[in-house]
Amino acid sequence: MADPTQHPWPAGTRRLRVHDVQIDLRYRRVIRPDQEAELPQRMFELLLVFLAEPQVLHNRSELFARVWPGVIVEDANLSQSVWMLRKALGESRKHWIRTVAKSGYVFEPPSPVEALDESPSAPPAEAINKESPRPADEVAAPAGDAPSPGPLLPPAAPRRDRWRWVAVAALAAVLIGAAFWWMQREETNTPPLPPQLAIALIDVEDKAAPQDARWPVTLLHTWLEWKLDSLPEVTLLTEAHLAADAAGRSPRIVFLSSGVDSANPNRIHLLARFDQGGVEQRIEKRGTRAELPAMADALSRELLVVLVPARAKERWPVLTIDTHAARRYAQAIDAIDRRDWVKSAEILQDVTRLAPEFGLPRLQLGYALSRLSRAAPAIEQTEAAIRLLQPVPDDVAEVLNAERLSRNPQQFGEAAKAWAALAAKHPEKRAYTLEQASKLNASNQPKEALALLNRPEWDRESAGIRLRQRLNLAAAYLQLGDPQHAREHALAAERIAAAAGQGWEHELGSALLLTAQTDVFQYERKADLSRFEEAAKQFELAGDGMNALYARFLAESNRGDTPPESGLDVLLAQARERGYRSLEIAMLRMVAFRHYERGNMPAYRARLEQALATALTSGDTNEQHLLELDLLNEDFLRGQFDSAERRVMRLAKAGLQGDDASWLSSFEAIILANRGRFALSEKVLDEAGKTYSQANPGEQSSSAAVSRVGCVRADLRLVRGDIPGARAGWKACSASESPSSRLQAAIGNAMIDLAAGDRAASRKQLLDTRKQVEQMPDGPDRWTTELWIANGLARAGDITTAEHTFRRILPLARATQYEWIIAITETGLAETAATRGDWKAVREHLATARKIGLGDIWTLSNRISVLDAIAALNDGDSRRALQLLASVHAQAVRNGDVVTQLEVQSLLPPGMAIGECNERCQSALVASSGLRGATLDWLVVPAKVDAKTLLGQSIR
Repeated sequence: MADPTQHPWPAGTRRLRVHDVQIDLRYRRVIRPDQEAELPQRMFELLLVFLAEPQVLHNRSELFARVWPGVIVEDANLSQSVWMLRKALGESRKHWIRTVAKSGYVFEPPSPVEALDESPSAPPAEAINKESPRPADEVAAPAGDAPSPGPLLPPAAPRRDRWRWVAVAALAAVLIGAAFWWMQREETNTPPLPPQLAIALIDVEDKAAPQDARWPVTLLHTWLEWKLDSLPEVTLLTEAHLAADAAGRSPRIVFLSSGVDSANPNRIHLLARFDQGGVEQRIEKRGTRAELPAMADALSRELLVVLVPARAKERWPVLTIDTHAARRYAQAIDAIDRRDWVKSAEILQDVTRLAPEFGLPRLQLGYALSRLSRAAPAIEQTEAAIRLLQPVPDDVAEVLNAERLSRNPQQFGEAAKAWAALAAKHPEKRAYTLEQASKLNASNQPKEALALLNRPEWDRESAGIRLRQRLNLAAAYLQLGDPQHAREHALAAERIAAAAGQGWEHELGSALLLTAQTDVFQYERKADLSRFEEAAKQFELAGDGMNALYARFLAESNRGDTPPESGLDVLLAQARERGYRSLEIAMLRMVAFRHYERGNMPAYRARLEQALATALTSGDTNEQHLLELDLLNEDFLRGQFDSAERRVMRLAKAGLQGDDASWLSSFEAIILANRGRFALSEKVLDEAGKTYSQANPGEQSSSAAVSRVGCVRADLRLVRGDIPGARAGWKACSASESPSSRLQAAIGNAMIDLAAGDRAASRKQLLDTRKQVEQMPDGPDRWTTELWIANGLARAGDITTAEHTFRRILPLARATQYEWIIAITETGLAETAATRGDWKAVREHLATARKIGLGDIWTLSNRISVLDAIAALNDGDSRRALQLLASVHAQAVRNGDVVTQLEVQSLLPPGMAIGECNERCQSALVASSGLRGATLDWLVVPAKVDAKTLLGQSIR
């Protein structure tokens, strides 16, 4: 092995320079612009190895051989030396020494190592403040959503995109949350203010000791670690944290070891070494193998008194395990350290049989089972653990209670409150805040979660904490209908998990799955589905077969070419067995909407009702509210507007957030608009926009919520004679990357062209969009979109295509009992029949539309009344025709419906006034609105009002 004193710089060199740091080779000093530090011999030799060979991976065994040749040393010595080197280099330079998981270290300074011929002057000021660049942790991504269309027709796919991501709240608990104990062990947080006590427990492996003698220290470490970790005033650090400098803190380091008595192999000792007032202290326990559990218990109590004197008088449970079970327990801890949840759960179940009174393995088993999506047994084991882990201090009991609630998917709301109470009492314990945010996400409170997660201090946390923060941010933004930010954080989580390496497969799978969900949310059928399979493979590596199956199920569901219920029964059975009712509900809803897309309404309603029954049985009010939104869509399509309004009122009291709140506002606005209450409809949209802006200050207008509001507002503005406002609304609608929203905007702009008088351009655009619509699954989404296009084509002069569309949709709508679609279709057929002069058919279609009982729905009743008036003109009954037109016009004026006013006026001979509006008023209305194409000239009107008879009169 090379001598560490042989280096590439010239012999006799006294100083080196690396960036803004100088190394004094003669006096073993690191000279920074702000201060200098003298290093111990071994640590300085380690630095020399790094300086001599930068950008090279130095594995741990090589470093031991070069820096400690021929000496048996503790493995922790290297980690502690690296930690101290980073401290000597300073906070802004500690990343020059990069840890490579499971391998060693790489020295990566921002500039080459230079030998100085003479004592240099102080580095220039710009060098002092210059930081080495770090890779960006953020990526931008396009935003999008599938918005609902305008109010004049049923909303195309008003809830159709929800099934693509609705399981995120459940997944936040299954994949992201419930990780307090493990994350504290693996990656403890780095709070912005130092905690009262920072402690590192380092196991010292005695290479001379036989394998059988090493397990006792694992028992001691785990038992002491649980006690310390449960205390709010303690932050535990691992060897990895020491290597990463732990935010520049100097923790209390305790070295733990065990060994066999060389004189008597039957006797074993446990040893703890730590610094006390600058003097090394030792606490040792010796005894037989049978006495080891008692020795570990006694030593943990003594150490707790030394490390946390304020807790000296508090009582803790007794370590109730025998030697045989303890040996098996150490194997479980080893599996946990490898993040092998399947193996750890298997071994821990053995331990609970061997040591039924030992509570800690049950607590760990509950966590492992929750990681494997087995909620029911996880709850059972956690509750048993809490009963056995007595007595404990009061604040530790609070932590245990929060963990208990966190295991139950039906109690995530209560868990969030429990963690919030702990975080309020102990703000220095950052893990409490992270747990609170996780449970807020899982209980459908993403805004509250974002308020906790979007704070700058998270950037100073360790990788494990930042990873969970990113996953929860992605889930929260997705729930709020903001796929741009969701994808940004999901990709950041992917990078952190991938860099962490082996043992982080579950977290990487979670990140991949969230990224895949955001892609589908934005790009729908055009999304790249490969990440679903990547996520499934990572879940399999982590031993989580259920979520692997779920990821593949999502991929198949989004392909669109597989049966809606492919693989569902297996997944439902597993979710039900493991206690994840929210996930079960989400999958039922997902399949329901696949049936909806394909027009299989009986199957859609059956699955939706099954989901609602499950939500009611489990008492999950959050899921009940989401299902109420789905049923609101059913009310609308069935023409049950009164029921829809009552449901809106109920949901308004539920405190919905984000995307759900946007859907509710959109539905309310659409219902009001169809009743002709346009001003109130716009007020609802204004309030929704204000609420979103307040919750998301400074956000761009490309979010799903903003896009959806833009779509609804666009039709409102056109109806009210505001073409620029309508164009702006469709621009906002198409701001996302969602193909369906862009399709809607294209249709909406074609309708504006039609209303403005450019029939040729409108017809071309509508026919182009019709080709795209034909690629959609043949369900209500397609039907409502085709109806919208057909009504436009009829007004643009393409009566044949319009009538063909109405006749194709009518039997499908009748089969589903969607009476709103039936009424719109029958009215459209009546209008196309009128263009042919087939008045018998007109009356038949109008009679059918009237029977549905939607006479108070303005957007339908005005069309029926106008057709009645035209039929009366055909019959020679001018008086009745004028009365009908006068009534429609007067109501249009009250509603602010400029389009209908102009259409009615287009039926009158020149010079005839209607209501308070004479010929000059009518001309002014056309000029101010620009709606020159808002006429009914496309209808074949058999006779206009006799100008000679009625000239100079007005219709009242």
